[in-house]
Amino acid sequence: MKRESNHIENQIKQEKTEKEADSFSVSEKKRGFRLSDRAYNKLRFIALAVAAGALIYASFNLTTSYLNYKEDEQKYADIENMFVQDVQVEQRENNGDINYSTKKQWVWDYDAMLQFNDEAKGYIKLDDTRIQYPIVEHADNDFYLWRGVDKVKNGSGSIFVDYRTEGLEGKMCVLYGHNMLDGSMFKQLMDYRNDSFCKKHGTFDIYVGHHHYIYYVFSVFSGKDIDENIYQYGFKDDADFQNWIDRVYAKSRYQFPVKKPTVTDKIIMCSTCVDDYGNRQLVCMYRGEEVVDRQS
Repeated sequence: MKRESNHIENQIKQEKTEKEADSFSVSEKKRGFRLSDRAYNKLRFIALAVAAGALIYASFNLTTSYLNYKEDEQKYADIENMFVQDVQVEQRENNGDINYSTKKQWVWDYDAMLQFNDEAKGYIKLDDTRIQYPIVEHADNDFYLWRGVDKVKNGSGSIFVDYRTEGLEGKMCVLYGHNMLDGSMFKQLMDYRNDSFCKKHGTFDIYVGHHHYIYYVFSVFSGKDIDENIYQYGFKDDADFQNWIDRVYAKSRYQFPVKKPTVTDKIIMCSTCVDDYGNRQLVCMYRGEEVVDRQS
């Protein structure tokens, strides 16, 4: 009996010890959960603070971009108004008398443009779009990439000639312009991915120096900025130039009702970014007839 009693007593002590151990373990677990909750709340606070900071930063950038867009829009509107003149229009009445009236008309003035920017080379206009900009050229391609036509730094840049080409009077030159989110600069070149837009916008008005020409679009396509078969800045001879014409003509996603250019034509290739991976939207056109604008 004594041995059994000692056994029962030892068993009771063992059970008590196990209960105490279990109680300690539960307590530790509970305390561990309290520490995790505290850490979680701290992390949540940090995450919310970072998100709030990012939202404020993004809002600031959007506001700044919006203000820059509006400033650029007003700037180019003012430049365009430089060329709005009063012109006399004659109208013959039924009785044979001639009456004269005055109306506002946009008339290119290269001398006035040169006074505004001595690196101005011309002007590009595409009807019913926002592509209504001066064309400039610098000794490198970086200057006007992030500067407006007034030579002041801004994100929209300018429409500029690639300095590596022979310019607007050469065999072929490249014009660059940003694909801006607000629809400005060369954004609407992207619309040439639509057949109905191609059908309605087959010509550009390009002003080169003092002269006004109609340019005919003959090829629109996408390409890579590293493709030297497209971005070719000089030609060994007429055969080399014709090979280039053949390549870009064949790439067009839309068949324009115009002739295929020859080596006697002067060609402009307009280029804008599609994305950040080197894809570009390209619009190629050749010079047609000269237009004699009426001066006041």
